Amino acid sequence: MLRRVFLCVMLLAVAFNVSASTRSALDYKAGMPLRGFNVDLNLSERDFKSLDELNVNAVRVAFASHPLFDEKGGLDSAAVAVLDNYIRYAKKYNILILIDVHTFPGNVKKYSGSIGDEYWRNTDLMSELIKSYAQLAEKLKDESMVIGYDIVNEPAQADLSNYLGFLKQVSETILKISPDKLVLIQPRITIQPNGIPNGQRSNWSEITHLIDDKAVVGSLHYYDPGDFTHQGVHQFPVNQRLPFLLRSEKSLRLYFRKTLSRVLNHPGPVIVGEFSVSNYSPVDDSELYMNTLLDLFERNGWSWFYHSYKEADIWNPELSLTKRGLAPDGASKKYLLLKAHFRLNDRFQAAD
Repeated sequence: MLRRVFLCVMLLAVAFNVSASTRSALDYKAGMPLRGFNVDLNLSERDFKSLDELNVNAVRVAFASHPLFDEKGGLDSAAVAVLDNYIRYAKKYNILILIDVHTFPGNVKKYSGSIGDEYWRNTDLMSELIKSYAQLAEKLKDESMVIGYDIVNEPAQADLSNYLGFLKQVSETILKISPDKLVLIQPRITIQPNGIPNGQRSNWSEITHLIDDKAVVGSLHYYDPGDFTHQGVHQFPVNQRLPFLLRSEKSLRLYFRKTLSRVLNHPGPVIVGEFSVSNYSPVDDSELYMNTLLDLFERNGWSWFYHSYKEADIWNPELSLTKRGLAPDGASKKYLLLKAHFRLNDRFQAAD
């Protein structure tokens, strides 16, 4: 069954590649398919050229390794220099940019939210963050390849009214300055017993009243079951198969539909900001997981960003596990599957 699905994707890819178009970035609207990677701040122009050759049409740029905002309500000069280079490469290679601020002054952790994050308790710091967003929106309002902003990455269990108020203020601030950009909002995370913050799909309904499906779009991350997706991260053992009851396409599809039921009921566009499977997971189970999950995304018209491209070896789809450790593998099943889906992309070119 999986081979048949994979071949269908490949045939679709060939067919769509013939008819795929390149349009102005100004034509991009919420709901148009984005298929791309999460990227950190370590890419060169050559990497953007490689993404172009893969037919990637967008990247979600995560300012995790170096913060974009400083503590005084402004932009960090070193981070801005990287961003400026990325925009220049994006224009040259027709790759849209979604900015993920990812970490703020006051974050306890770089890569996801925490109950101890200071800005939920410090009104002065929160005001400075809103000023930073205003400065960022002003700087990029005329950059056509920057399509929008992912406001808060994996927000933790902050007080709900406080969190929603912050989303509303930031959204209104950005859209007042640049009404043609997207604003992505995420539900709060719920830390599961295994420590993986994959509960956004259960909290989807808490943000739906703020979504308009045009300028403000709902987004979530999906790592589920986390013991499988995160093998080799922290304490999670490696080479662990999917749970016994999820080892068929049918059962896995039912599992995804159940866990994502609240999101699947949403009638408008959805952007999956992150999903992945560790390179330490068994290859065949990883292929089954990826194939089935991507099929769900595609059938529902969701945009998605695989985590990640050249950010960490554990997630890099161009690597495979060998007896000597992770090694380059441009023919890994995961990489070939992503490449097939990227061939479905339409492309967008700069209008400035």
